[in-house]
Amino acid sequence: MVKQYKVDEVAKLKEELLNKKNFILTHYSGVKVKDLTALRRKLRAAGADYKVVKNNLFRLAMKEAGYVSMENYLKGPTAIAFVKEDVGPVAKILKEFKKDMEAFSIRAGMMDNAVYTAEQIEKIADLPSKEVVLAQLMGLINAPLTNVASGINQVIASLARGINAVAEKQAL
Repeated sequence: MVKQYKVDEVAKLKEELLNKKNFILTHYSGVKVKDLTALRRKLRAAGADYKVVKNNLFRLAMKEAGYVSMENYLKGPTAIAFVKEDVGPVAKILKEFKKDMEAFSIRAGMMDNAVYTAEQIEKIADLPSKEVVLAQLMGLINAPLTNVASGINQVIASLARGINAVAEKQAL
């Protein structure tokens, strides 16, 4: 007979998977509770929920939600960072935490129903943020317009200097 709390937990995980399509699996064994609590706070500020899960229950929730299998990565103590929007900042936080905690590791991730390895997640963490990329893009778009405006301004300034020189010659 299936215990009700397990059914409830699978339903919660399935709902989490349906609401937040992206997630990162981590191994947390050996990390102190106070350190995990600090990590949870940082992740919450970045728009992610960090939960310790039972592997079998998470497998069931993934199956019910229609996700591809991540059987190879669901071994041992597992905690998951569920991400609703941008994975980059969450991956950065996890990578920084991994540097400080030897016992902590990133196992894999899922974005848009595609599995990413730990190495790929760390490469995502190294990418610039969305705001930085947008600022760089706007700079590239504005550069030619700035050059055109500067060129037009130089032509007008040269014309004004020429008219002023002619006016001064005639005044003498």
